[in-house]
Amino acid sequence: MAQDRAERPVIVLRHPARAVRIAEELRAAGATAYALPLTDTELPADAGAVTAGLAELGRGTYAWLVVTSGNGVRALELLARAGGTTLADAVRAGGARVAAVGAGTARLLSDARVSVDLVPADASSSGLLAAFGRGAAAVLLPQGDLAPDDLRAGLVSLGWSVRRVEAYRTVPYPARPERRVPGVEEEGTPPPLLSVPDVVGLAAGPVHPAVVFTAPSTVLQFRERLGAGPLAFLPVAIGRTTAAALRSQGWEPAATAAEPTPTGITAAVVDAFSRAATTQPAPLNGDRP
Repeated sequence: MAQDRAERPVIVLRHPARAVRIAEELRAAGATAYALPLTDTELPADAGAVTAGLAELGRGTYAWLVVTSGNGVRALELLARAGGTTLADAVRAGGARVAAVGAGTARLLSDARVSVDLVPADASSSGLLAAFGRGAAAVLLPQGDLAPDDLRAGLVSLGWSVRRVEAYRTVPYPARPERRVPGVEEEGTPPPLLSVPDVVGLAAGPVHPAVVFTAPSTVLQFRERLGAGPLAFLPVAIGRTTAAALRSQGWEPAATAAEPTPTGITAAVVDAFSRAATTQPAPLNGDRP
């Protein structure tokens, strides 16, 4: 029997202030959105490498600055301002071109007054590599501590000289206030904030919730914080990398977003619920490979 659209609970693993647009799209699709922040972002304990990279960027050492996340934009701007300048000033002074992995990152760079020269149609490392092409100049690649090495390795294979630096770290929520990198807070009404016990209670209802995993790190935190007992849910991945992280924990995604946008995520959630009648929800305490 088809599930009642009004009873479709969706848990977005993100801070409520950063899940407003997703919640609005989900409500329009007939789902009820909640938020459960499991991870947060901090500046590295030793920011010497990224600070030196920003100084070199301003001196013209790099032909390209490649930015792969909104957290990266925020962290770079914080560190640049701590050094008495801005990210935009460093880019202009050094004359580097700027590549963003996707439209959301490009928008944040634009908000920071940084002109973006390259945004691939496919918002992924492979899409960026395909759009980047071959070269032999120097590239500054600031990323988080958990970012895979595929982009750096791919750029090197294309001939570029890449310096990868750690711009931020992903930590369990909440981050230490003195090191926290503020997330992007969206205008509008945020979804209700859940606690871990709230999630267990919600999953005990007549309709198993969809859980939107917003990064590979949220997969691990979800396993660690909710792994004490059984919990059935529909895993929805924000993209291919997160889907792979889910599979590594023994959870086959009910759906994977075609693009990491509120519209793409909502389409994946709707797809997951439409398959729910014939797909067994993922058990939290299921066997791992």
